[in-house]
Amino acid sequence: MMILRKALLIAAAVLAMAVPAAAAELTLSFNNLPTLNESTEGLYEGWAIVDGMPVSTGVFNVNGAGEPVMPGGGGVIASFPVPDSIGMSSSIKISLEPVGDADPAPSGLIVLGGDVESEITALTAAVPGLDMLMTSGGSYILATPSDNAVDPANDDQGIWFLAMPGPVAGLTNLPDIGPNWKYESWVVDVSGGGPVPYTGGTFDMAAGLDSDEAGCNGGGPPFPGQDYTAFHCGPVLDLDSGDFAAVISIEPVPDNGPGPFMFKPLAGMIPTDALDNGGMVGNQVADTFPTGTAGILGTVPVAETSWSSLKASFR
Repeated sequence: MMILRKALLIAAAVLAMAVPAAAAELTLSFNNLPTLNESTEGLYEGWAIVDGMPVSTGVFNVNGAGEPVMPGGGGVIASFPVPDSIGMSSSIKISLEPVGDADPAPSGLIVLGGDVESEITALTAAVPGLDMLMTSGGSYILATPSDNAVDPANDDQGIWFLAMPGPVAGLTNLPDIGPNWKYESWVVDVSGGGPVPYTGGTFDMAAGLDSDEAGCNGGGPPFPGQDYTAFHCGPVLDLDSGDFAAVISIEPVPDNGPGPFMFKPLAGMIPTDALDNGGMVGNQVADTFPTGTAGILGTVPVAETSWSSLKASFR
C-alpha cells in the first residue's frame, strides 16, 4: 500500500508538471466605438487591473464592424496574448492614448470599462453618473441677448439652453461628471457633405456661465449658450434654417480635438420654427455611447487526464 501511495503521489506530481496552463488570451468587441485617425487622435489601449495595478493588454484601432485591428491599417486582432495574471484582474479598461505615446501607464483618458465577474465582461462608457445621464434631457431658445443693443432683429443667430419664464436651466438631470470631463454645447451644420461643428463653450452645470459666455465679447445670461453674430467675431449662423443640429457633448480634460468627442448624450435638429417655439435636445445615450465585451480565456489549466483516471490506472 505504501508503494502504491508513493507511486500515485509521484504520478500526480508528474501530471501537474506535464499539464501546462493554456495561453491566456483577451478578446474584445465593440459597438459605437469610433475608428481613430491615428496621426491626430492616437490609439486605443486595453488594460487589466490586477491587484490595483494596470497591466497593458495591447494597443489597437477599431474597424467599422467594431473589431480591434492592428495599428497602421493592419488586420483584425482575433485575440490579444496576455499574462496569465489577467485571470486575477478586477476590471478591464480601454483608454485613448495620444499620438507617439511612450508612457507605459494609462493616459488617464478611460473611455470604456467594466468589472470582471466572469469570463465575459461587459464594457460601458467610463463617464461618471452614467445612470443619471441616461435620463438627461433639455430645451433651448433662439436669442441673441448680448448684442440686442446693436441688432435687435437677429435672434435666430443665437442659442441658449434655458427655459422661460424665469429664466431657468433648460438642461435637466445633468450629473456631476468630475474634474476629468466637461460638457460642451455645439451647433452642427449638417447641410453639406459632412457635419461642420461650431462650439458654444464648455460648462460643468446646467446653470451658470459657460467658458466663453456669449462669444468673444462676453455677455449673455448665466446659462450655456452662444450668440453666433458678427458682434462676436463670427461666424454668423442662421440657426432656424433647417440646416443645424444642437448637440451637448462630454469632452475630456484636457481636450485636444476640434470637434465633439465620442460621448454626445443630447442632440436634436433645430426646427425652422424654433425662434417662436424653442427646441429640444433628446437623450441618445443608449443609442450612441460606445459599449463592448471583453472575454478572458485560457487562465485555467487544461487537464489532459483526471485524478480519478490516474488512480484507476494503478488498480
